[in-house]
Amino acid sequence: MTDLTTTAYRLTPTRTPRPIVSTLGIGVLGAFALGTVARGWMRLISEEPEFSWSGTLFIVIGFTIFGLGQSIVAVARSRVQARWKLTSVRILGAVTMLPLFVGAGMLMFPTVIGGGLATARTDWRKITRFLFGIVAVLPVLVVGSGLISSFGWSLRSVAGFVQMLAIYAAIVWATRFTLAPQRDGWRLSRRAKVVAAVGVVACASLPMVASVGLG
Repeated sequence: MTDLTTTAYRLTPTRTPRPIVSTLGIGVLGAFALGTVARGWMRLISEEPEFSWSGTLFIVIGFTIFGLGQSIVAVARSRVQARWKLTSVRILGAVTMLPLFVGAGMLMFPTVIGGGLATARTDWRKITRFLFGIVAVLPVLVVGSGLISSFGWSLRSVAGFVQMLAIYAAIVWATRFTLAPQRDGWRLSRRAKVVAAVGVVACASLPMVASVGLG
């Protein structure tokens, strides 16, 4: 009877736990590589490209912290059963996303969070996920229009736009470890969900409003 009770409240499907060292290693190295690509993309789309080791290290280290955080959550999801423990690790995963949104990266906050929730929250209604998807697309359109405004319909603007899509698609894919639901049957009340959704949308909209105001 004890075994049946424990199995019923597992937060993840029964499976072989993720290996710790290799999972963390892949997450860190993958994020480091993605940060390097992101740094190159930033130079590509800049009208006055500059290089500094401090700026490069800041960006690459920020991505590496993000990758480490998501890898830790991935390991925890396959090993941790207690809800409060996994929730704590997921909060850590969310905190490690913050370095991605420093400086100019703030504009893409709605894309990462909106896109992550739209793809990872499979337990939500389709209309809710669709609305978060719309939130995610708006900054992409803003950046795309900015590229055309700066470089016209050129190979540089097209390459910059395609590279942006690839980078942020990878980031959104990685956030699923933190943003996906915990499969233990517990759910927020409908009122709490509405409040949480409004709060997320409001926070995601702030970078867009700030960028328009600064423009």
